Amino acid sequence: MTTAYEPGNADLMRQHHGDIIYEPSGFVRKIHRKDANIHQTIVNTYTDMWKADKKDATNREESIKNRREHAQIMTNAFYDIVTDFYEYGNPIINTQYPSRHIGWGESFHFARSYKGDTFEQSIKRHEQYLSLKLGLSRNSRTFDVGCGVGGPMREIVRLSGAHVTGINNNAYQIERCKTYSKKFGLESMTDFVKGDFTNIPRELYNRFDTAYALEATVHSPKLELVYGEVFRALKPGGLFATYEWVTTSKYDDNDADHRRIIHGIEEGNSIPKLSTYIQALDAAKKVGFEIVEYEDMAILDECHDPWYNTLKGKFSLTDFKMTRIGRWTTHKLVAVLELLGIAASGSTDVSSVLMNAADALVEGGETGIFTPMFFILLRKPKDA
Repeated sequence: MTTAYEPGNADLMRQHHGDIIYEPSGFVRKIHRKDANIHQTIVNTYTDMWKADKKDATNREESIKNRREHAQIMTNAFYDIVTDFYEYGNPIINTQYPSRHIGWGESFHFARSYKGDTFEQSIKRHEQYLSLKLGLSRNSRTFDVGCGVGGPMREIVRLSGAHVTGINNNAYQIERCKTYSKKFGLESMTDFVKGDFTNIPRELYNRFDTAYALEATVHSPKLELVYGEVFRALKPGGLFATYEWVTTSKYDDNDADHRRIIHGIEEGNSIPKLSTYIQALDAAKKVGFEIVEYEDMAILDECHDPWYNTLKGKFSLTDFKMTRIGRWTTHKLVAVLELLGIAASGSTDVSSVLMNAADALVEGGETGIFTPMFFILLRKPKDA
């Protein structure tokens, strides 16, 4: 495993990302790096975690153990190299605020989609649903567990007026959070903590009325580690709402094709090991939570479109790059830019990881063995 990469090193972050931390720009500028060696080191740090599985993608126990032990390094490296690709993957352009990124530009998650919805409507509704379930208001202090670049947080603040504190262990994304909050006048309503959500600062214990997570806790080595810390952060009686990435009852661990798909999802999204939905519920109960309700929001009624349609894309001006052909075109563009020295060394490897991840996610959705939106509402007992 590469050891030169130091997650959280502010100097390295600025060398790697340059001034795009503060001034998000076009795709070519995003994937250009002033120090290509640093970028290659970070890419190697991530891909080295999966080399043992290349010949045998059966999630051997020693490989899982290694990824769990190095989960913080692995996930930091992952988001240092994919955040800018995720922002480019935004299929929507905001006509009211052309300079403002939305969709995957700010919100790195999927959403239940109703027929006739735009991508932006689905994403915002998915975020607003958490706010409503938690009963947030201007008097609420809530905790965003794994806040990314803060897109969901900003939507929830605008809807509810609540004060939200986000925690994230990736220095680059924390700086982007602060930049966006300043840009949109939300500094007084948001705080950010650079830290590990499986080991939060003690000063955050018993501080929050509510907490939420959007597809973030999957990066924890084990769910009970992050759930335990959320439990400690909540005041007695506080609610925690989360969307979890889990395998469903249709997943068969004895099916080689199922294992291949799930392993592809894990490798392409920095997941030490996916839990089953039963394991997620058990982890919550183990640390002391009461289960209020749960639902797989990927299960479709006649009024819904599949969540993975976003990754399949449509042949239109806005959605073409999300199609498989569009992703292939972007991948080849990145390869040419890297060959010409415009994109940093390792950019093509990153593109490959994300292409394979998208294919695995679509297969997981189509077979029904995986969901990225297993909704769980939990309560910390009042006498805890």
